[in-house]
Amino acid sequence: MRKLWVQALTLGLSCSFMLISACSSNNEIRPRNINDHKTKIVTEEQANDPDLYFGDLGVERPPNSHHIRNLTADPSKKVLLDPNGFPLIEQHPNSSTPPSHKNYVEKLIKAAESYVGTPYVYGSDRTEPSTFDCSDYTRWVFLTSLGMDLPWDSRSQAAYVHAFSKKNYTSLKEAQRGDLLFFSSYRGDKAYDYANLEPSEKTITHVAIYMGNGKIIHSPSKNSGGVHIGEVTWRQLNNRFIYGGNIID
Repeated sequence: MRKLWVQALTLGLSCSFMLISACSSNNEIRPRNINDHKTKIVTEEQANDPDLYFGDLGVERPPNSHHIRNLTADPSKKVLLDPNGFPLIEQHPNSSTPPSHKNYVEKLIKAAESYVGTPYVYGSDRTEPSTFDCSDYTRWVFLTSLGMDLPWDSRSQAAYVHAFSKKNYTSLKEAQRGDLLFFSSYRGDKAYDYANLEPSEKTITHVAIYMGNGKIIHSPSKNSGGVHIGEVTWRQLNNRFIYGGNIID
């Protein structure tokens, strides 16, 4: 009888251990980084809107010849470089492009709204406006409305704003109509997905134009409908906010 009892106890402990191990495996906590979507099981949400996990990183460096930039800077001056090594050259509204009602911001917003519904394509062609990713959209709006040729991806546009904006801020409460807002990578729809992140985990991957009253206009993904006006709380953008600024004189 004692032998049977010992065998039963051993079997019970073995099963308990197996169950604990299985639970631990299924709930393993992994370090978070911008490449998580490449390593962990793809969720239904990711499958439905995968563009949100990519942002627009690296679009300055595709092999396509039509993406090559040709920028020159005054060699007599100290040149600032964007994250891709291109010179940051300060831009101003083109004097031959008069503002609407003497207001460059409203001219910018009018141009931004004219592209609502334009489809999203990751790493879109920067030379024409049939499709956009987030930074192609903001660059095209500034270029066509004000003649300002901004850098080509969100990190480089953020570097431009940081270098030339008369006011940079890290609180959305300070955002003004026409400002560029920059956000970190999408990680999920819960606020805790963005809590206690390391600085290295807050890489800028998205940019939008602030409309005022908590509204933004941007091109975040294919499934979102491309260019559209939405809330700054969309997909936790308020918790993903890094900084913003105004670059219109």
